[in-house]
Amino acid sequence: MGKKDRDEWIVKCPKCGRIRESCRHVSRDDVARLVRLLKTGVEIYQTEDEADEAEPHVHAPEPRPLAHAVRPRFTMKDLVLAPTTREGLEDALAEVRHKRLMYGRWGLSKVVRKTKGISLLFAGPPGTGKTMAAEAIAHELDKPLHVVNYAQLENMWVGETEKNIEAVFTNAADQGAVLFFDEADAVFHRRGAGAPPWTNRDVNVLLNRLENHPGIVILATNLARALDRALDRRIDVAVEFPVPGPELRLEILRRIVPKQAPLAADVDLETLARKYALTGGSILNVVRQAMRTSLRRGKRHRITMDDFVRAADREMRKSAMLSTDHLQADLRMQRVGGYA
Repeated sequence: MGKKDRDEWIVKCPKCGRIRESCRHVSRDDVARLVRLLKTGVEIYQTEDEADEAEPHVHAPEPRPLAHAVRPRFTMKDLVLAPTTREGLEDALAEVRHKRLMYGRWGLSKVVRKTKGISLLFAGPPGTGKTMAAEAIAHELDKPLHVVNYAQLENMWVGETEKNIEAVFTNAADQGAVLFFDEADAVFHRRGAGAPPWTNRDVNVLLNRLENHPGIVILATNLARALDRALDRRIDVAVEFPVPGPELRLEILRRIVPKQAPLAADVDLETLARKYALTGGSILNVVRQAMRTSLRRGKRHRITMDDFVRAADREMRKSAMLSTDHLQADLRMQRVGGYA
């Protein structure tokens, strides 16, 4: 194909829609010949022997993983948990470690048709340690942790999301990984007549794969009531992560505040733990904010009790702000001012 023929043809990129360059594969005569054949009703096929390997499209983005492999950093000793919460995690670990005994000598295989995996539900407010616990479970079992990437899991094309779901579970089983659905209510949400049919279908596929998966699956959520009710019988161990009490908050403070931190003599962690009902994640925010306040005075200044109190008050106000509907509040003010 000569340069003249190439320059007379311009192709539109099917991926981005931009006109990029002359087509370097097909000449004007080639296209004219194909058009004449198609108009006569001729169907054109390519034999497998003649098929060339498709060239990657220059505008096609690099495929992103459906799940991120995370190397667990935390152990069970790193977790500060309520006794009932820790007991639930230990129950799950006991079954995984002694599955062969339960299904073999203890005869569970005669009751259950197949050796099934175990699914856990972690439910509780943000910052209570659900993600840390998922890492600790994987670490205790010496397994990788696969965190599902929802942005890649869901696909606009019919049938592709189901394929992605199958791939996520299959990869986790092949690699012996703990599969982690953080914010699980985003995908395991309740089905219903008002929901688009394809979302109901996706939840059906998720529930089926969850029930038949041979490995460990962990679902974490802040909105347990938004989950599909069919999860009730598919969840083997449900673990609640409540807001820690004063004693646990004090333990969290002692672990989070670094020993190298220059604390003033007036810092009283017991008072902070007793006064402010905060989660572990919020306590970390308080410690960081107290450090920032101290640094504004200069590097040689110590972190005072007042720095911690102001940081804790600020964290409490943040929680109240996030629960406020500012749009509706603004509308009410406008109605009063305008006598609406």
